[in-house]
Amino acid sequence: MLHSKIDLNLFLILSTIHEQGTITAAAQKLHLTQPAVSHALTRLRSKFNDPLFVRHGRKMLPTPLCQSLLPDVQQALQLLQSSLDSKPSFDIGKYPRQFNLGLRDILESLFFPELVTDLQTHTPNITLSSRQILRDELQPALSQGQLDIVIDVLMPTHKDIRSTLIRNEPFSLICRQGHPILQQLTLDSYQNAQHALVSLKGFSVDAVDMALAKLGVSRNIAFRCEHYFAAMSVICRCDMIMTMPNTYAQLLKDKMPIVVSPLPFEVPPLPVHMYWHQHADQDPVNLWLRNKFIDLAAKL
Repeated sequence: MLHSKIDLNLFLILSTIHEQGTITAAAQKLHLTQPAVSHALTRLRSKFNDPLFVRHGRKMLPTPLCQSLLPDVQQALQLLQSSLDSKPSFDIGKYPRQFNLGLRDILESLFFPELVTDLQTHTPNITLSSRQILRDELQPALSQGQLDIVIDVLMPTHKDIRSTLIRNEPFSLICRQGHPILQQLTLDSYQNAQHALVSLKGFSVDAVDMALAKLGVSRNIAFRCEHYFAAMSVICRCDMIMTMPNTYAQLLKDKMPIVVSPLPFEVPPLPVHMYWHQHADQDPVNLWLRNKFIDLAAKL
């Protein structure tokens, strides 16, 4: 059993003196003063009742006892150093967790098919629950632990809320197949059309309307709802058009009789951010799921 009063740093000093050959060089290597190293050697000499090193010219040579100690000392020091250098392996399978997420319907449709399938196959101990939230709900929901991760547009947040950009989403125009606007899609024809708009209560700023306002143009909103699938179902049956994030439109165009077309004016891409509370910064399970979302966003 290791003596409880022995200072393990003394063995590092012992090894360094042998490595460097002098007390002065050992002190420089360890960023200690020469008297401190000399004092440590004195303590070791008293402990082992042996000089441990003898001077030979300018060098300190180990005594037979010191030579017998050094292999074990050096092996122990290397083992301690490797323990400090190596990070413990993380096995997500050992951490059952339900994650409560805040995502809008369009993001659920984009992320969940692949994510949930992957979780069910490889990490069934991780389960998900998702709901839409309003802008003013984000900070208290994350702070109080009601939600673990939120993914939504860029918005101002409290200093305790962390965020990262995971995607810049472009916009496209959507209309039914054979729509007359496809014959001549211009800013004028876009302005004169009737529009469907998907907006969540509490989110009043719209990137499309802001871009149009800079051109002195506005949209004629004929229908407004909170879900893209409902709006798409309407678009298929009439001459209304809609402007929406491109990735989700591309996902649905093979399932619904719609056309996805570039807009006749420039709209900055929509920045999509992931949010979490600072107390989850170093949570390995939360970090694992955040990295999952980042990888999925890159694939989109």
